[in-house]
Amino acid sequence: MVRRIFKLITTALAVVLLSTQAAFAVTMTEVAEAIKKNDMDKAFDGLQVLANQKHPDAQFLLAMMYEKGRGTEANLEKAAEWYKAAAEQGHPSAQNNLAQLYNQGRGVPQDYKEAVKWFSKAAGSGNATAQYNLALRYAKGEGVEKNLSKAFELYRSSAEQNNVFGQFNLAYSYATGEGTDKNMVEALRWAMLSAEKKFPRAIQFVSFLGSKMSQEEISKAEALANEWRKDKGIGAQ
Repeated sequence: MVRRIFKLITTALAVVLLSTQAAFAVTMTEVAEAIKKNDMDKAFDGLQVLANQKHPDAQFLLAMMYEKGRGTEANLEKAAEWYKAAAEQGHPSAQNNLAQLYNQGRGVPQDYKEAVKWFSKAAGSGNATAQYNLALRYAKGEGVEKNLSKAFELYRSSAEQNNVFGQFNLAYSYATGEGTDKNMVEALRWAMLSAEKKFPRAIQFVSFLGSKMSQEEISKAEALANEWRKDKGIGAQ
């Protein structure tokens, strides 16, 4: 009898879980469809439901809507609240965005150490944007002891993931010898990769570096850039 009751309870729980997952999936589909149709009011309403069910992606998207004022009035305090909810569940993008709010003092009191804390968590998960942002903190000594070598390492990690800003700052580090040995060929290689993404400062930097280098050095930089693209499966742009 006890076994039978236990089996019935287990079966009932399984049905409830499956029903919940099905309902959740439909809601996420509806939210995605609403965003696709630019119906931000509907998307906002759906995300509120999902966020309150503790879904980290929904919490992150809801925070973005509060931050940008999409589907609702902009509310940085609410944005910070929902970024934190998602960040505490290990959502790297939410961790990065929460860190930015702390870094800039938007929606929360400015706190460089708290910013570094959340940038570090996101960077540790491999988030390229967070790696770049954390590198800036180390380069400036904001919220953490200044460490140009650490900044260089983080710029490189971000750059290897094809982050345009990480690539540009890595190029600059090589050109100036900040945090690493000066290497103009490597500087031009990374500046070229950043410039491909139409980043104005990188485009100017490529021109500047090229004017200071020999044709042989430029050819080496181009070859290294091509080699990197090939390794990453990225076509020349």
